Amino acid sequence: MRGVIVKRMSWFALLLVILAADAQAQRRGGTTRRKTATTTTTTTETVDSSDVVNPATGNPVTPPPAQPDVNAASLRQDGVGAPVGPVVDTPRKSLRIDGVTARNSVRDRTPIDYDNIREDDKFWEKRVWQVLDIREKMNLPFQYNVEDENGVNQLFINILLSSIKSGEIQAFAPIDDRFTTPMTYEEIQTKTSGEERTVRSIDPVTGEEKMVTTRDEFDPRTIVQYKIKEVWVFDKEASALKVRILGIAPMVSRMNEDGSLRASIPLFWVYYPDLRPVLAKFDVYNQNNDAASMSWEDLFEMRFFSSFVVKENNAYNREIKDYIKDGTMRLLEGQAIKDKIFNKEQDLWQY
Repeated sequence: MRGVIVKRMSWFALLLVILAADAQAQRRGGTTRRKTATTTTTTTETVDSSDVVNPATGNPVTPPPAQPDVNAASLRQDGVGAPVGPVVDTPRKSLRIDGVTARNSVRDRTPIDYDNIREDDKFWEKRVWQVLDIREKMNLPFQYNVEDENGVNQLFINILLSSIKSGEIQAFAPIDDRFTTPMTYEEIQTKTSGEERTVRSIDPVTGEEKMVTTRDEFDPRTIVQYKIKEVWVFDKEASALKVRILGIAPMVSRMNEDGSLRASIPLFWVYYPDLRPVLAKFDVYNQNNDAASMSWEDLFEMRFFSSFVVKENNAYNREIKDYIKDGTMRLLEGQAIKDKIFNKEQDLWQY
């Protein structure tokens, strides 16, 4: 009898434990639901309220708008982040000293004037056209595609294009090399990037569909050659052979359908005496010593570049490629023209 009573008491105790656990779980669920409702209410009040107090400092805080203001102006100078308006490519100036000491960016340098050569003192003269290939080792500074501390790109073709765009120098059409037909920057853009075309575009912010004007982007790295027109003259008064660069033209490559090179033609001509003041303001990259720099005008005047002759002034007004088909023989013929100019000065002296 005693065992039966003990067994019944054990079952009763187990039942009480189960009931107590169920009641506690219901209380926890109700509390959670009440907390969720309170949180939802608080969140709704936070959104609807215009004055929110920071619980940490007690200061009023203005909540951010629910959606970004599409009419707000961008704080960046280049227009990135603004929903409307064109993107402007502005130089990014360095805000700290990029080096051990501050670099003295001398922008008011002027080139040295040429010695005056009178018409009666020109004893001998020869005009030649040369091609400068930037892929040669001596011409590697022409590939220096970085920005200086003022955010100005140092690539030579970019210096030419920016000077033409700003109106510092005048470009001439490549219909001849006598600088007869002025050429505008818009015409150069058409030749490098194609005509402007209107396409349909969708604004990623507003989803509005609109028509925009665009054109292909020009890659300046495609310019790998420059044609140089220069004249060699022997000055009787100075008894010296002098050279004067007359013009520089970037060359663009025209390809065949099979990918082979069809021809390299001038993009535009610039008159070198007009270009000298611009080139004197920009430094040339020195691959041996960053502290020793010179201007682009110094590079051309001191002949720190490698080139090969493609034409000399002749009766038929033709280039070397017009009467010599083999590439190696063309280079040898161009070198022979250089040697003839050098020997001309040496033959005028008697020892």
